Amino acid sequence: MKTKRLGELLVEEEMLTKGQLLEALERQKTSHKSLGDTLVEMGCLSEETLYHFLAIQHGLEYVDISKVQVPPELMRTCPEAVARKLSLFPISREGNRLTLAICNPEDPALLHLHYELVVEPSIELVFVLANEASVKAIIDRHYGSPVTSSSLEETIKDIGDMPVGDDSLEVLEEKKLGESGDEGDDSGVDEAPVIRLCNFLIEDAINKQASDIHINVFEKRIVLRYRIDGSLIEFPAPPISYKRALASRMKIMARLDPMERRRSQDGRIRYPYQGRAVELRVSVLPSIWGENIVMRLLDTANRKLDINDMGFTEEQLAIFERSYRNPYGMLLVTGPTGSGKTTTLYAVLARLNTPAKNIMTVEDPVEYRLPHLVQVQVNPAADLTFANVLRSFLRQDPNIIMVGEIRDNETAGIAIKASLTGHLVLSTLHTNDATATITRLVDMGVDPVYVGTSLLVVCSQKLVRKVCPNCRQPWVPDPVLLEKAGLTEKDLAGGTYYHGTGCEQCHRTGYKGRTAIYEVLHVNSKVRQAIFNRSNLNQMRKVVRENGMKTTRENALLRWRQGVTTLEEVLAETQRY
Repeated sequence: MKTKRLGELLVEEEMLTKGQLLEALERQKTSHKSLGDTLVEMGCLSEETLYHFLAIQHGLEYVDISKVQVPPELMRTCPEAVARKLSLFPISREGNRLTLAICNPEDPALLHLHYELVVEPSIELVFVLANEASVKAIIDRHYGSPVTSSSLEETIKDIGDMPVGDDSLEVLEEKKLGESGDEGDDSGVDEAPVIRLCNFLIEDAINKQASDIHINVFEKRIVLRYRIDGSLIEFPAPPISYKRALASRMKIMARLDPMERRRSQDGRIRYPYQGRAVELRVSVLPSIWGENIVMRLLDTANRKLDINDMGFTEEQLAIFERSYRNPYGMLLVTGPTGSGKTTTLYAVLARLNTPAKNIMTVEDPVEYRLPHLVQVQVNPAADLTFANVLRSFLRQDPNIIMVGEIRDNETAGIAIKASLTGHLVLSTLHTNDATATITRLVDMGVDPVYVGTSLLVVCSQKLVRKVCPNCRQPWVPDPVLLEKAGLTEKDLAGGTYYHGTGCEQCHRTGYKGRTAIYEVLHVNSKVRQAIFNRSNLNQMRKVVRENGMKTTRENALLRWRQGVTTLEEVLAETQRY
């Protein structure tokens, strides 16, 4: 049931101007895409915002199904072919009501869905809305990845060896790039084996939810690895004869110089995939045997920005929420590279984001796009450094400022002074724990009075792998590991412990997915006084522990006792102090 047209609803809610709507309607005439997809392509809306308004338009509930796991008997109500054809999935059944997650509420096939499902005619079908990426992900998670024309191994076998010395593809590619200047125009060479291979590698990594692709060249072979859930896993690689063509093609896609093989190069690929654009940061490094390629995948469509689902305990979340509701002050999130710091900050921004607030971000790179935010990409060549952009922000009447990373004392000083002059400042810092962040700021040359006065909360986070739900088995902890963790068998009472045996779904690792573990340091009067007194790290740790803060190791052990992760992961990713 529609309440209003989507365009009217968006204009009425001031998410869109009438001019933007008219432009989108004009584009729609030639693109033949839906209005919503057109607006997302134009950058007027994020995909998340689009689905929220589609739910309002059709009177449906918009749900997050990223963590839903259903039993086999519920899956049997919907054959895999139907789920994939109509992009829907059954997520729950209560009595006579079967709830299905859909992503296209205007699909006429939904009117006759009873005939497609394996259910009694008396069953009432209830629809909820989820975004397309999450529906596809839940289908793949329960039925396994779809059977494509070929697996990675079959694709590599199918393309065969490239004749040694055959640079015809590279010459053609380089000529094409020079003529068109557009890495997306593959007319005439779409069927070239190396193009098929590169496209398949990227799509395979996206489907496996990898964060990085590593292509390493050695004397007699290429090694292909994906980083999945923080660990590198090796997969079948193309023949060594492809090493030059593979590097050349990836460089062309990233708009780099394919003829330059002596220097390192960095670039970006914007890869269109299933109606969305996946960003890849590309690094090419020459080695003694050839060029090594590492690509970081920034697939934000699969990341959720709900602060309640980030992994905070109730107590931590209460402290965190009280802090970011302040009109001014500084909130810092710390941790190693790739630990999800930016995702946590954007979950806060998503919660605070309203047209009534002027929110500005400076990042390197900009990873998420939210409506109403003014987002600036760092560009040293144009003198757009963190510090310079931050100075400009202060002349733009901001309410909230997000600094992607505090890298030097100049940026730290400007950010802290901004937080003391009526702005809420959010940022990240590379430190091992929350307490060390305070001493790090002082070591960077920031006056302890400023640090103590401005800081509201410091949140340190790490990611630990979760036990694969498909192959997990009850487990009795090893006494040696217990001793290493400083635990005894008495400490096991009341816990639930699992280990993954390894299966296809988790690539034989025993782990599937990751969860964040936090320590949240609330800067209250006692902590503030310790900062003013220039307490050293050990003294500061004593104060925050007396103040009730639990460390990441303690919180990780709690998740282990809940059966979420393993003791090996806890010991590998957290430290005791």
